[in-house]
Amino acid sequence: MMLTSVSVFSQSEEGAAPKDYTECLKKAEYKWGGVCKGCIESKKTYKVKFVNNCTENLSVKLAVQENHKRWKTYTRPVLMPNDTISGFACVGTGKYLYWAKRADDNTVDLPTDEE
Repeated sequence: MMLTSVSVFSQSEEGAAPKDYTECLKKAEYKWGGVCKGCIESKKTYKVKFVNNCTENLSVKLAVQENHKRWKTYTRPVLMPNDTISGFACVGTGKYLYWAKRADDNTVDLPTDEE
């Protein structure tokens, strides 16, 4: 399995150093196999879940890689403290990426699916 975060820096307070909000996301669980909505095979699915361990509301994007190297993406515009985001790949590689920013920070954009 490969854990990868891509840093998206946001200002934490006026004049303060930028904060890496991806550090707020902690992997809560992962699982190989199991039934996923829309997946034909259940033995090769890969599911991953993250929790927001910070006190700020976050905007989060999660991508989980399929075995054909395409990424399934999941976005939560507002992920409150202690809330979770999860994603899956029907035939997964175990690789994922995630991005996070403060939810009220309009100066930073999360990447698009094309990026």
